[in-house]
Amino acid sequence: MDSDTLKVLLDSQNQAFRSALDIVVEQFNSRIASMESKISDITRSLDFSHAETVDLKGEVKLLQQTKRENNTIIEGLKNRVEDVMQRMNNQEDYSRRNNIRISGFKESPNGETWEQTAEQVSTLIQDKLQLPSAKLEHARRVGPVTRLAPRTIVARFEHFGDREAVTRNSRKLKGTGIFINEDLCPASQEKVKNQLPLMKQARTDGKIAYFKHTRLIIKERTGPQLPTDNGVAASGGGDEPPWTSNRSVVASGASAGVADVVPSATHDVAGGASAGASAGGGVVAGDDEVTTEAPVERVTSQHRLCRKDLRDRKKK
Repeated sequence: MDSDTLKVLLDSQNQAFRSALDIVVEQFNSRIASMESKISDITRSLDFSHAETVDLKGEVKLLQQTKRENNTIIEGLKNRVEDVMQRMNNQEDYSRRNNIRISGFKESPNGETWEQTAEQVSTLIQDKLQLPSAKLEHARRVGPVTRLAPRTIVARFEHFGDREAVTRNSRKLKGTGIFINEDLCPASQEKVKNQLPLMKQARTDGKIAYFKHTRLIIKERTGPQLPTDNGVAASGGGDEPPWTSNRSVVASGASAGVADVVPSATHDVAGGASAGASAGGGVVAGDDEVTTEAPVERVTSQHRLCRKDLRDRKKK
């Protein structure tokens, strides 16, 4: 092979190599350009996402601030609603201050009219409680008719003093199965009902426990007690000294509250009822009695009578 032929062959191979190399370089350049374009797009997308994130953070902070403000408003509205509900309950309790609830009173199987129920209640008050002057406004049975127990009677008196006299004398019904309770609104009844276990436990511990409206009062038994014929101290037929025997009513069912523990049995305790609620606590006449505290002006006079009775007994 001569030199010219070899030169032509080398030039041909060199040209082919350059063509192939140019193709490879062009492909690399194309790919690099595509990657640069994609990177640019990603960068723009990241910048946009970052801007959106900043905006969203601002909106989140604004929403959190709005949420806190709304929570404050909601909490205030809740407090106002609770206050309004409490006022309504107190107003309803006050509107029932002349009422009593009588449970355990036999009901005619053929049904009763309001007049018949009122006549039976009047007979009970006059014969059993010896209160002929008490003026009954009306009486009716409430609740669905059942075969298990007679329906409760709600009786209303013309004067609050008559209702107080009936509740004070309700101990005379002990052993009859008839119970006289204060007529409270459902919320107040739930309060009393939830505190009944605390009252029973306090009485089991030998303390004086009773309700003043919906507030449970617990006192240490520190006052003098009247001796009975069998040597057991008498306390007006209940679980507290006789000078606190002015009775009001315990509902048969009233919102959970914390009991007050009072060291002195003759110490006056402010009731848990709000303004407008009836004065006095609650009593159940019967085997499981719930006692109440007398008004302050009556406690002193009853205490004096108790002490005088003790002196008379000692002289005898």
